[in-house]
Amino acid sequence: MAPSARSASLGGLAWEGGRDLNAVAQNPALLRPIYHQTFHLTVQPYLADIFISQLSYAYHWRDIGTFWTGLLYVNYGAIRQTDELGNALGNFHAYEGAWMAGAARHFGRWHAGMNIKLPFSVISVDRYRRFGIATDIGIGYEDSVGGLGFSVLLRSLGAELSRPAGRPFAQPFPTSLQMTFSHRVPHAPFRVHIGAIHLERWRMAYNDPLQPVRYDLLGNPLPPPSPKWTEHLFRHIVAGVELFPEGAFRLRAAYHVQRRRELNPVGSSALGGVSFGASFGGRKWQLDYGYVLFFRQAAAHAFSLAVKPFPN
Repeated sequence: MAPSARSASLGGLAWEGGRDLNAVAQNPALLRPIYHQTFHLTVQPYLADIFISQLSYAYHWRDIGTFWTGLLYVNYGAIRQTDELGNALGNFHAYEGAWMAGAARHFGRWHAGMNIKLPFSVISVDRYRRFGIATDIGIGYEDSVGGLGFSVLLRSLGAELSRPAGRPFAQPFPTSLQMTFSHRVPHAPFRVHIGAIHLERWRMAYNDPLQPVRYDLLGNPLPPPSPKWTEHLFRHIVAGVELFPEGAFRLRAAYHVQRRRELNPVGSSALGGVSFGASFGGRKWQLDYGYVLFFRQAAAHAFSLAVKPFPN
């Protein structure tokens, strides 16, 4: 789930070169002094009845660093409750989220940041509760004059603090390593983004059980061919572009290779894995919109509003 509308429109990753405070929930190295006294709200009507919201606030102390805090809330709506025979017993609710806080220091063009997250998950039946603690660690480089940006991120390194009775095994955290690169093309109104996800593992493709079974001359089924190395390579890639027409209006688009490969139905020509977005704003506010197409008839929207009501 992308932390902001800009991130959603650019493939779900947090990129350099944008006024996107909520993106620091994914990569704390993107926290900048320009976010001083900024509020950022993102709402996402997600798939099915899932609704996601995130509110963040940042403050900069001179000679100390930049700090932020935020709350992520995911509501799964009303879920039908039944017994083992399928008889309806009513509805129950499920929700989860995380309280988050982080800080960043700046050393010239280099930036280092760290987040602390306290995720929780609650289901209103059987008193189902889970709590944990996690951290994100990011290091970035940004050359605003040359239009270059680069970051390395270790995401969601953590462990569970408590879990429901009768479930002795802790749920593993989705720890991952990723890199991003952004470049504002000289004398051109656009920025190119290229990201590499899940660098902690090479294999990103698996044999598809829906592929037709092949047989030898004796009628014996043949094992499916292993995915080529190029298939593993490209599934790590997320690419996007951000256009800057005249004024404060921006357009964005991205392509997420792994998302298309895994979610597009076999034989489908739909634009799965593609995302779009736009933004418009002034000196103290910015409104962003993102549209994510997972596969045919399954898409999600994201809206973000950044407000800087107080003078620096």
